Amino acid sequence: LDCLSIIQRYYTPGNDDYRVLVVHSRQVADMAISIAQRLIDRGTPVDIEFVEEAAMLHDIGMCRTDAPGIHCHGREPYILHGVIGREMLDAM
Repeated sequence: LDCLSIIQRYYTPGNDDYRVLVVHSRQVADMAISIAQRLIDRGTPVDIEFVEEAAMLHDIGMCRTDAPGIHCHGREPYILHGVIGREMLDAM
């Protein structure tokens, strides 16, 4: 799964909202991978690739929300960004 190409369907590289999303998502992905690796080291099976992909896409719906502090100028309340993101990804 090419997460950056999915993100680029909705965000323009170089724009502030793209930068905020990708930097934050990469930080979340790195943390999630670290936690997943510790679980693997203790014998718990974890799909690291899925963990990384989910972390990279977890906030994709923020572009359709009204959150000017993070450069998002959509119509919906920010609290809905998860639901919106799910709908966006399901539509693909």
